Amino acid sequence: MSKPISLLIWFLALVFAQVFMLDPTMLGIPYAPLIYVLLLVLLPHQWEAWVVLLVGFFVGLTVDLLFLSGGIHTVASLITCFTRPLLMRAAYRDTISLRDLKIENESFGRLCLYTTLIILVHHFFLFTAMTGSWSKFGWLLGAGMANSILTIMACFLLLVLTQKTR
Repeated sequence: MSKPISLLIWFLALVFAQVFMLDPTMLGIPYAPLIYVLLLVLLPHQWEAWVVLLVGFFVGLTVDLLFLSGGIHTVASLITCFTRPLLMRAAYRDTISLRDLKIENESFGRLCLYTTLIILVHHFFLFTAMTGSWSKFGWLLGAGMANSILTIMACFLLLVLTQKTR
């Protein structure tokens, strides 16, 4: 199956699960994993920067429209897509050229590190936009870390369950 088609299937599945199964308001809990961030991890690194930003905008906008959240997911997704090359260099620093990088051939530990970096950047900007001021810095740290841990665990579980055996 081609990469764009598989990404579309991932997009539909993750957004459906996010909106209809992991909505914190519907579940009556303060924190829930934001598994749609996994889409930003799975984007091919060979794509042009403007395509990645466009996809990030569309993903964030879709989640914002479904959650009625006023653009905070779009902002966080765009910033995450913008910083993706830096995060990829940090996670895969042993690779000579990022153009030659094949994430599916790299170790699962490196993928986990890359996923964790993407989630931490996304959640930092999401919760900063959500609070709107630094006066709630304690809440920002607590809620951001709790939600980041839940998201990291859920994404690792999804990656393990969908990992192809070599």
